[in-house]
Amino acid sequence: MKNRFLWPLTGIFLMIGSGLALTYDLPLRYDVTFGDEMTYLASSLTYTFPPAPYLAQWGSFYAAWLKALQAFTNDTLVLFYLNWRLLILMTGSLLFLYLYLRKSGFIVSLFCALCFQFSALNVQLDPRISAFTLCLIMGGLCVVQAWEWSTRNVLLITALTALVCSYVRPEFYISMMTAVVVAIETYFPRKYRSRELTLNSFSGLLSFAVLVIAMRLLFGNPLGQSQEGTNRSFDAFVQHFSINYNTWNNRPIDIPIPDQFKLVANVFGRDVKSMSAAFFVHPDLVLRHLWTNVVNTATAEFRILNGLFFKTPLMNLNSPYRKWWLLGLLVIVVFGLLDLSGTFRRLATKSIRLNSKELALFILLFPSIASVVLVFPRNHYLYFHAFGLIIIVAFLFGYLKLRIVQSSVWMGSLASLMMIWVIYQTVRQQEELRPTPVADNIRFIQALSMNGPVSTLERDWYRVFLYSQEQKPRWVPVESYQPNTDFGQFLNEKNVNFILMTKDMQAYFDGDRGFAAFMSGEDANQFVRLEAPEPGSYLLVRPELLSKPPTVSALLEN
Repeated sequence: MKNRFLWPLTGIFLMIGSGLALTYDLPLRYDVTFGDEMTYLASSLTYTFPPAPYLAQWGSFYAAWLKALQAFTNDTLVLFYLNWRLLILMTGSLLFLYLYLRKSGFIVSLFCALCFQFSALNVQLDPRISAFTLCLIMGGLCVVQAWEWSTRNVLLITALTALVCSYVRPEFYISMMTAVVVAIETYFPRKYRSRELTLNSFSGLLSFAVLVIAMRLLFGNPLGQSQEGTNRSFDAFVQHFSINYNTWNNRPIDIPIPDQFKLVANVFGRDVKSMSAAFFVHPDLVLRHLWTNVVNTATAEFRILNGLFFKTPLMNLNSPYRKWWLLGLLVIVVFGLLDLSGTFRRLATKSIRLNSKELALFILLFPSIASVVLVFPRNHYLYFHAFGLIIIVAFLFGYLKLRIVQSSVWMGSLASLMMIWVIYQTVRQQEELRPTPVADNIRFIQALSMNGPVSTLERDWYRVFLYSQEQKPRWVPVESYQPNTDFGQFLNEKNVNFILMTKDMQAYFDGDRGFAAFMSGEDANQFVRLEAPEPGSYLLVRPELLSKPPTVSALLEN
């Protein structure tokens, strides 16, 4: 094996090994979370090729990725955790490879990649579609970094990467168009002046244009409206403007989605259906919204740096003196290992060169930079910022000059110390098992023997984990029930045969006269009550839905 492949392959194997250890007992430490991730999971379970055009705005390629993973398991819960685990492995390995290709050095690349891989921001990311998008971005950037491409080819690879990403997160369509425009501006004027314009000069862009058209025909328009007429960008503005608006006015920020649209309609008018239209009605409020996001983002960047390079390295070290240990270690490194005069000379003489590869990085990160300002600094947007901050930190580490020679023994020793840290962290984490009530409820439901279609009344996303049955489950939203009316009649009209009464559902129906009358009346005897694993939760299911008699008594009166 050539020496130039030895260190990158070693680093990738170390990252894969640490990722496998980190995710060894993932289902026992982290519970299922309901939200946008369930939308993508549901799309994957019914994914067909070519997909429905509306999926272009809702993670079409991510749904295809999840569909491909179904080749390894038919269990939706196993699929959920398998995807989670694979994305942790992929993000850590690709980040190491990209940093190494940027000539950040083996030790710096390994350290930064481990900090990112083990960070709470990465492990607990929700929705995980952002991790999949980052993997695509890092894959494209690794291709850019691995060879000496011409400026045009770097921008075309960037555009191709952004095009693929746009069918995961639609805002990357802007990056694709930006890369194409920059490629035209930097390439064709020079060719025109030198009179070298030929058909071959246009071959790359023409091929890319054909690809864009083909993908629009096959997968739809990521920036278009869905078949239902919804506008994802405006929906995001509504959701997050309501958070800022209620924060300014000391009101609860956790309000239902219909109330968010009512709030925006009351503030801007019912005819406002875009952020630009809202700006023309109330520019002061929109500008305040943007400025609030800028301030919150600046604060979040320091929180991210603290989480990556302080909390993560000292994770599971609960000593009250750990900050002093870190300070002592910093003093030893600065005054014992660093050549301070040599470092300052490097800072003074080394110039920063912004080339096409750095431009590619900026173009691909631009949507996340704009999103935190226009929408809100949500964690899955800041996730891309963490990637950018790590690159900056690794770049700054490159200015450091050590007093000792960086031999293979020295790098191997530091890598071994990091692996000892990995072993310690994973052993400690496996000792800290956490309750997983949602996953336990799902396992309980999947263990039931049901025949016939499930028609479920719920607020959450348990229905997604019923797709393994012969029929697709039918969802009846709880909002379709008129409060304080005949609940039993409602269930009969909607043909509801399955209700998981979680604590959230019980809180929703608390005080409802129709539900209370149903539970204390004869209609309740039409259902069987099964106690769910989550303490205080129970399942109401019609007996005919169960192919085997349950081992519990019928629904008891309150």
